[in-house]
Amino acid sequence: MKTHQKPETAELPWRRDAPKARRVAMELYSWREPGWVFLAAMAGALIFAALAVFSPALLSLTPTVDLIAPIAEARAVMSGEAKLATHDAPFYLMLLIGADVFVDAPGRIHLVAKALSAVIIFYPLAFLSASRFPAIFAAVLTAAFAAYVAAPFAGVEELGLALFLVSALSFVSVSADESILRARIEGAIGGLCLYSMWLLNPAFALVGFALLSGCPFLTGRFGLWRYVSALSAFAVLALLFELISFGINGERAALASKAINLSTLLGGSESAIGLGGAAYAAILVVAASAVFGGHAHRKNWMAASAILLTGVIASRLTGANPMPVFGLAAGLACFSVASPFYDGLFKAHDRASVSVALTSAALALFWTFAIIIHALGQFSLQHQVTAKAPENIRAELALVQPGGAPIAKWVEEGRFSTPEAREFFALTPVDQSAMLLEAASRARELTAEGIDVAFLTGADTACVLAEARRCRADGNAAANAANVVFVPRLEMDPKTTAAKGRAEALLYTQFKMVERTALWEIWVRRDSQAPAKLFHISDVGMYR
Repeated sequence: MKTHQKPETAELPWRRDAPKARRVAMELYSWREPGWVFLAAMAGALIFAALAVFSPALLSLTPTVDLIAPIAEARAVMSGEAKLATHDAPFYLMLLIGADVFVDAPGRIHLVAKALSAVIIFYPLAFLSASRFPAIFAAVLTAAFAAYVAAPFAGVEELGLALFLVSALSFVSVSADESILRARIEGAIGGLCLYSMWLLNPAFALVGFALLSGCPFLTGRFGLWRYVSALSAFAVLALLFELISFGINGERAALASKAINLSTLLGGSESAIGLGGAAYAAILVVAASAVFGGHAHRKNWMAASAILLTGVIASRLTGANPMPVFGLAAGLACFSVASPFYDGLFKAHDRASVSVALTSAALALFWTFAIIIHALGQFSLQHQVTAKAPENIRAELALVQPGGAPIAKWVEEGRFSTPEAREFFALTPVDQSAMLLEAASRARELTAEGIDVAFLTGADTACVLAEARRCRADGNAAANAANVVFVPRLEMDPKTTAAKGRAEALLYTQFKMVERTALWEIWVRRDSQAPAKLFHISDVGMYR
């Protein structure tokens, strides 16, 4: 008597087909013509560059003096008063120089610099991702990186991390359209990013060189060409910049020796709620790729692991937000041309294989898209704060800061009558904006009379706010050449405090104080013929 044998799939429901889920997964994993993917990625990323360019004012929590200082330093470099080589971040300074050609207000200069940063990031990333990832992820990833560097609260650290990740994609992953020409081009792109990082923060470049060492082993038969092209591009740029600004590479090397700081690496971290989900998701996707791919797909999960590890180290050393590290690492493990999840979709495509592939894709896309949502929230807040900001600050500075009643206003109203009382309250960015605009208004009157004016701050802020003159190297250099010096009475920032200390002898010997307001002391050079009508002469006492 024959017995009926049940098919194996009936005993193992997880081995059955899942056609609907597979169709969804296939949409996420579907590839398109690289040229069209490149254009789509560029179009999505351009939106965030445009948001930066057309924003009416920059939202920031940074002290106003710190935002104006880089612009003064950029103009000082252009006028020959300062050296590019000695600046902390020459690459960003060059972006500010470029932005300064198009706009004048300090906040708008930073906004245009952010837009230029986004273009520098998304153009090579779109080129790299179009031949490495499916259409949807390539477009989302490129837009996310553009949003990451163009967002109002993004800074030099975020730009450096984005450059690092673009170079990492070139160094440890392989293109679907691999050729010796593409390998050379992509290696050169990685080298350009590497030198840009060298000029931003040497810590990024040092970690980038460590990642570059794996290039010949992780990027296929043309990996050595990538490696050589990257090193060649770095060497050519290093020589070119040495000719432009002698000693710049020596200065960067001196900073590099201080860049790797173990106390910074092992110090405080982002909140578990803020980044824990993204980190765990990336680790799970990379682990799933390793388990399902095994030895056959080792280059895929090894490359993703390398980006995850080095990206976290780079972000910890520099203080950058590491969110894009997790999105790129998960995306590379999931969507790369070497991803093991394609086997589950195209060969087995049973329920287990499809569910793992779909879950991994959803996690990678979700946390990458979260970068865009976070940036959009910042742009929305920027719009709201700008609408409520005082007209003079918005128009003259194009800088807006959230905050309540300013301490500087309370000091003017006499609520704090002694310096000791003021020390209990921090001077907010809103206070600094009000202080600087009040001084700029007075300084413009003096400038109209042909009098050279300086603000005794860390940088030569008066050349940005009050005068159309060549910027000096710093506030002390400007005070040495000026006839009238405004000295802030409230503590603005450590650099300004140091500048006041260094200039005390100069003020005592070559200047006399003619006016003291609640916020400023005004000093006039002893041999100057400044019109008395421009000052409210009073018994000002001794300089403190």
